[in-house]
Amino acid sequence: MNVNLSTTNTFNFSIKIYYEDTDAEGVVYYANYLKFIERARTKMINACGTSLKILHTEHDCRFIVKICNLDYIKSANLEDILQVRTSLEKISNASFILNQNIFRNEDLILKAEIVIVCIDKHHKPSKIPNFLKEKIQLLIGK
Repeated sequence: MNVNLSTTNTFNFSIKIYYEDTDAEGVVYYANYLKFIERARTKMINACGTSLKILHTEHDCRFIVKICNLDYIKSANLEDILQVRTSLEKISNASFILNQNIFRNEDLILKAEIVIVCIDKHHKPSKIPNFLKEKIQLLIGK
């Protein structure tokens, strides 16, 4: 796993494909792409100087996926090195939209548009903490 930031306001997260990620033919099982983009979002939050656990316990903030649109373009295979590139499409008080694209080298294999909503302990929409909103905009904003 490798994490870095590019100069184009994209958060980059690398992942190697292991046997456990694939089917009997060595092709990545389709649902595992959701795990890969989730890991990239978690690492992005860490790059903002916090963690999901801290947001939960200290800020009464939890993130849920409201909408997930995926376009599977090509398959990934055993031992491929993939790059999840996350960029911010839009951010509001309680939600944000991310584009999360997965590449093998420079070959686009999956396009995802994810709508994330911040909720409180009562599962009601809640304001994204200001410090986090600012850091997300700095990290991956347009």
